[in-house]
Amino acid sequence: MSTAAETTARTPRSGAPRRKSPVYSALIGLSALAVLLQGVWAGLFQSQGYAERWVRFHDIGGEITLTLAVLSLVAAVIWLRHRTGLLVGTVVFALLVAFEWFVGNQIGGAAWFQAVHVPVAMVLLALAVYLPVLHGRGAQTGR
Repeated sequence: MSTAAETTARTPRSGAPRRKSPVYSALIGLSALAVLLQGVWAGLFQSQGYAERWVRFHDIGGEITLTLAVLSLVAAVIWLRHRTGLLVGTVVFALLVAFEWFVGNQIGGAAWFQAVHVPVAMVLLALAVYLPVLHGRGAQTGR
């Protein structure tokens, strides 16, 4: 069954349905952009002596990124639940974004939070690239 938020076609060889959700594509794409911008804003405030303006951008960006990650997860559950790998990856992404947001809000309290925050951000950036690619590839291969 095809809805406005899901497109279905058939793979040439197997005839199995392949599904792709434009809503998920948009949300995970915006999530990826938000993760990238978080890195830019972090670099700006660190290079400028923790300028309050960029710290605030980074803070608001974290909230937006968290919201987009959760909305991406909701879209994956609704339209792509049959794509187990993509669903699991999106769950991991949303949980890591939530963890990253929490750790980011604790950085002022203890220095070790920053030592966790930056590596988790690198993992998030990798997932932010991988999930849209996985979504597109699965639509081509029927997975």
